[in-house]
Amino acid sequence: MSSNIEHRVGILEEEVTELKKKLQRTQIEKDWRKTFGMSADDPGFDEMIQLGQEIRNEGRQDDR
Repeated sequence: MSSNIEHRVGILEEEVTELKKKLQRTQIEKDWRKTFGMSADDPGFDEMIQLGQEIRNEGRQDDR
């Protein structure tokens, strides 16, 4: 019976090793260039930019 458990543990160890290798291959390195332009032609993003500019312009007028 103990050899059966040892065999099963050995299989599990191999599977864990394989899963770790797959995980390392799938991890994505963060790089801003991969997300650049993601919001192109997005009306919600364009509205957000416009509203931000309006808020900044209002702040400039208040400073005068």
